[in-house]
Amino acid sequence: MPILLYHHVAPHQSENIYYVAPDAFEHQMYLLHEWGYTTISVELMVRAIKEGAELPPKPILLTFDDGSETVHTNALPIMQKFNFTGTVYIVYNYIGRRNYMNQDQIRQLYASGWEIGSHSLSHADLTQRSDRQMDEIVESRRKLQSLLGVPILSFSYPFGAYDENSVYYAHYAGYIAAMGLGKESVQGSKNLFYLYRQSVKGPDDLRTFALLLPWREDLENLSALTVVP
Repeated sequence: MPILLYHHVAPHQSENIYYVAPDAFEHQMYLLHEWGYTTISVELMVRAIKEGAELPPKPILLTFDDGSETVHTNALPIMQKFNFTGTVYIVYNYIGRRNYMNQDQIRQLYASGWEIGSHSLSHADLTQRSDRQMDEIVESRRKLQSLLGVPILSFSYPFGAYDENSVYYAHYAGYIAAMGLGKESVQGSKNLFYLYRQSVKGPDDLRTFALLLPWREDLENLSALTVVP
């Protein structure tokens, strides 16, 4: 069950590896489509893990951290071409700031079939601010649900950093799962509150992207996927 992590879908910036150019992003989505991947929600994945809910043959989760405005302006229309949906993790204090989504844009993602999750109040490293964990994890969910009027089902640890208290508060807040980082695609009940996500970076070529996936087709014919119909 691969989970991919994006931040910005905008022209690549050499000083920030987390900007994936829109044309590269579209090639990646086209590859997923041509290889038979189907995007699913965190909620469905959790039901599959806990209850054995049926999944499509090649399920994948596409997640976006921070709430960059480029998720709405660039990622959303590209993904809609392929009937893909994603999960966006919002930093509450970033809402409406320059280069970040406002309330209406976030709600539009939800109306388009996306899930909305919390990425804390202020993007603090929770392992360095134990005094902030209650607010950053628990209060962020309450505030996001109150502001947006949509369910906030899962949490994403800022920087992928967590400790025992972080997991406790994620449970206490009522989240059904929490996202971390990792190099595996195996998800299960033992890591439900630190699910493994692999980051997609701006410098990655299509082959590097393909190697993140557990179900691969012919890597020698990737050039045929660089021209999106």
